[in-house]
Amino acid sequence: MKKIVVVDDDDEMRELMCMLLRARYEVTSGCNGAQALELVRAVRPNLLVLDLLMPVMHGFEVCQRLRADPELKGTKILISSSKSYKQDARTAIEETGADDYIIKPFEIGEFNRLVDELAAGA
Repeated sequence: MKKIVVVDDDDEMRELMCMLLRARYEVTSGCNGAQALELVRAVRPNLLVLDLLMPVMHGFEVCQRLRADPELKGTKILISSSKSYKQDARTAIEETGADDYIIKPFEIGEFNRLVDELAAGA
């Protein structure tokens, strides 16, 4: 079973995403950017679903650190953020190396499609 790490500081959003994914994936979750790095190192997931605005470390910094780590740079990253500016999505993908970007609140079907697509390519 493929592994996914979900990191979001909003408890309800994190639980919703985990609930949507548990039937198809092995899911581990965390609530801040530093935990995201720790969990990716420990779990070695196929995909990281990552919020941007979190305590301890911003999602952009998490992406940059993962992409700079030779052992972890291949981890697929889906940014899940309430920031709907096109510039944020562009920065996430072009500058920090995220694989895709979804705006919260999202449609469940779109979220599942993106996760499945990214996890399949991992």
